[in-house]
Amino acid sequence: MTLRKGHGTGAGVPRIEVLPPDELRAGVPAPTRPAVPRDSSGKFQPGHGTTELARAGGKAAGLSKQLARLLGLAELAEDHPYAPYARLAREWRDDHMATLSATVAGGEVGPGPASVISSAALQMAASRWLADEGAAKGDAKMLGQASSLMNDSRQNLLAAHELASREAAARPKKPGRLAAMLAGEPKR
Repeated sequence: MTLRKGHGTGAGVPRIEVLPPDELRAGVPAPTRPAVPRDSSGKFQPGHGTTELARAGGKAAGLSKQLARLLGLAELAEDHPYAPYARLAREWRDDHMATLSATVAGGEVGPGPASVISSAALQMAASRWLADEGAAKGDAKMLGQASSLMNDSRQNLLAAHELASREAAARPKKPGRLAAMLAGEPKR
């Protein structure tokens, strides 16, 4: 995000704007996972990689519950007309979070960008529903609302990218000695 001077009717008035795609920060790629030792039958063996994998699994389970609430609390029946779009929003949000985490957010998407991505997913799903309904009914107003939601979703994705990359850059590179001891890492 950046502070820019307004133009047109808002000339000279400063505005906070989301950066265009070609000006977004590169971000921080996710760290590589340590190798998980396995025996000849493929079962996990004790070791640092196994511990890290288990820790990541537990963290992912907790985050999954939090993320579910970001898309709303309504439980839709499978035969509800919006149900496929809600499913699309969940799947798309999860895929985008994984991509953002791996490519920009240093392996961890914080709650702020997660909320923005969830909003973008809802906007995307609602835009698809409105576009389908508007096309079926020949309703130009619905198609215009769909287009507006598509643009809002795009802006939120740009903002989430920016926020995730800034959080990744600001995150401590290595845990402090106290954090390492609490995590059970060997002394250095």
